[in-house]
Amino acid sequence: MMGEAFTVAKAQSLTADPGTWRPMSYADLQRPSKVTATYTDIWKDGIEENNRNYRARGDERFAAGNAPVTEAHFVIWSARRSVVVSALNTVTGCEVKSVDRVAHVTIKLCPLRMAVYEGVQVRTLEAGRACFLEPEASAAVDTSATAAYASYDVPTRTVKIGMIVNHAAVDGCSFNVPLH
Repeated sequence: MMGEAFTVAKAQSLTADPGTWRPMSYADLQRPSKVTATYTDIWKDGIEENNRNYRARGDERFAAGNAPVTEAHFVIWSARRSVVVSALNTVTGCEVKSVDRVAHVTIKLCPLRMAVYEGVQVRTLEAGRACFLEPEASAAVDTSATAAYASYDVPTRTVKIGMIVNHAAVDGCSFNVPLH
């Protein structure tokens, strides 16, 4: 589950400087809602696969919703099109990269997608794998020291993603996602 310090399922607000690094937002997709519908739609197949994997192991605790699943996203809004860059965190879809007991987080490598919204049309594209910051259960994470960040570089039309843990950049967790 998400630590209390994380923002849950709120789209980023418009900013005068899209190149400013902002914390990624998180959504708990275990119980779908109107607030999380966009992210649930982007990951419908991954969520269903995660549910099947839990059932295959005989775990039926989540019959009223989804098996444990969270998502991290960064949203870029424009008058012509909007883009959501999203990473999906499931037990079966991610692999553990490292654990930091001091910061109370696990860093995982998880699937990444980009959804491009132009009018009523939506294109969803696979974007490789990205680092996902998962807090320990019930842990309060100091987001000034430990967080996943993203920014949008307008001239190159690229989303930049990075992660710090205990004020230090995490090796292998900084990369660019071109939007063209």
